[in-house]
This record gives sequence, C-alpha cells and structure tokens, in this order.
Amino acid sequence: MRVYRYLAEPTDGFQLFAGFEDTFSMNRRMRISVSAYIVRIGGLTCVGLLVFLMVAGATMTRAQATEDSDLDRLTASAEQGDAAAQLKLGMRYYIGTGRRQPPDYAEALKWFRRAADHGNAEAQDRVGLMYYNGKGVTQDYAEAGRWYLLAAQGGNDHAAYQLVDMYSRGVGMPRDRAESRKWANVLNARHPDKMNGLAWKLFAIGLLGVVAFSIGLFALQRNALRGWQRLTVAVFVNLAGIALVLNTLTTYGFETVFSHCSHNFLATACTQISDPHTRKIVNEIGDWVMVNLIFRFMAGIGLVLDVLAVWYLVYLCRRLFRRPSMQHRESVAAPSTS
Repeated sequence: MRVYRYLAEPTDGFQLFAGFEDTFSMNRRMRISVSAYIVRIGGLTCVGLLVFLMVAGATMTRAQATEDSDLDRLTASAEQGDAAAQLKLGMRYYIGTGRRQPPDYAEALKWFRRAADHGNAEAQDRVGLMYYNGKGVTQDYAEAGRWYLLAAQGGNDHAAYQLVDMYSRGVGMPRDRAESRKWANVLNARHPDKMNGLAWKLFAIGLLGVVAFSIGLFALQRNALRGWQRLTVAVFVNLAGIALVLNTLTTYGFETVFSHCSHNFLATACTQISDPHTRKIVNEIGDWVMVNLIFRFMAGIGLVLDVLAVWYLVYLCRRLFRRPSMQHRESVAAPSTS
C-alpha cells in the first residue's frame, strides 16, 4: 500500500526509492519473523517427540520389569510345588512372550508334567496334547492317549473328546467303538442336552428372520416403502445384514486367525491362549464356527446365509456408490424444470 501511495502522488525519485526500501525492509523483517517462528515450532516439536520417546521407553521398561517380577514370583511358587503355578508357568513357556521370549516347548513340558504329577487334570491334558502334536517331544499317540485317559478320568472335557476320537479311529490305541461310546456317554452325562426344544424354537425364529430379511431387502431395493415403514425395515435389514456378514467372515476366517486351535467333535481347544476367560470365549466361537461349517456343507443352511450376506453387501455397495450420482442428477434436473 505504501508503494502505491508513492506512485499515485507526485514526488521525486528519492522519495520513491525510499518507499521501495521501506517495503523491502518490512518484507525482510516479516520473512525473518516467519523463519524464527518455524524454527521455534520445529524445536518444540523435537522436544515433544523426545519427551514422548523417553516416557514410552520408561513405560516399556517398567512393564518389562513388572513382567519379569511376575515371572520370578510364578517360578518361585512353581518350584515350591504349587500345581496351579506350575500350570501357569508351563503356559508362559508354551506360548512365549513375543520376540524376547519365544515358545520353549521343552521347558513348558517340564512344568506341565510337574503339575500333572500332582493330579492337575488340565496339565495332564496339555501333556497329552504336546505328545499328540509332537511339540517339545517326539510325536507319540500312545503316550498322548495315556495322558488323555488320566486327564479325562480327572474330569477334563477336552481329553474326553480326544478319547472319543482316538478310540473311534484307532489312533494311539486299539480301535474300540464301545470305549468311544463310553466316553461320549460320559460327556453327555456331564453336559446333559436340555436345549433340544429351545433349539427348535430358535430355528423357527431364525427361519422367520431369514424370510423377513429377504422380503425387507427386496422392498428396499424396489423403493416400495415410505416414511416410518421404510425406516423400520431399513433398521432391521441393516442390523441383520451386518450380523450375516460378520457370521460369514467369522466362519471362514477363524482358522486363519487362530490356526493353532484343534477341533475334535466340536471341542475347540485353543491352547496357545493363556488367559482362561479369553480361551473359553475363543473356544466357544470355534465351536460355533464348526457348527456353521457342518450346516453349510451337510445341510446347506449356512450357504443360504452366505448368499443373503452377499446380497446385502451388493445392496450396500449400490447405496454407497450410486446415491451421490443420483443426488447430482436430481440437483442438475431441478433448474431445468423451473
């Protein structure tokens, strides 16, 4: 603005040059102040990053020290003969703790056997599992069967399921259908089936839900509903569609995520998970996955659910990718009608 003022007013050359000089000096000061501000921001960023790295390092060091302290206490309890501590310590060595401590199957087997010698049925089952899979020892089905028998007699369900399978197929022991049925009956006695009537009711409700979902999705695609009816049907269809998609992804993706889990007669055993509550949840999901697979390839019911899930995904993609273009066409057509 000062340059334009000098150009507009009659003045001599010296005043014009002075005006340009003042403007250039002001721009130079502005550039210097901006550079100083950038340098200050960069310095503060570096200091903040350094503080963050120091805090993160201290937190990781503290967590590692806590983990080491817990491991020391657990080892001390296990060496004093605590069977529960021996089992937990065996699990620590079985699954490892990442790069710092990879799985040590030999050490895990040592602590499992110590707990098993105290009569811990879960430890006996894990010893049998290690002999069955050949982890830390040479694969030996006969020895695995011996440990599974001890664990099953102690009340371990997974070991009992394994005995049903091994006696039925003659793996590690003579083939004996009667013994296989015996352990199957033991499992049935431990977990009596009281859900037969409820299962049929749930099946009927599920069938009605499939029919309602199909009709609702078809109506949404045809734009046959308006107002609160469309809103209600849309909420139901989207919730059911998301559930179908998640069910399909879980069914076909469980084995990829939990590749070390074993499945025997719908008895999923994810032994690489140390936390009992998490392991129970994952095992139940694995059992659900096996039921889904059985229905898919034996009864064909699950394949219908897969088709509905794909249908919903196609509908959802069309809604997401075609709606903006439709709105654009409507906005373009609106001025022409006026």
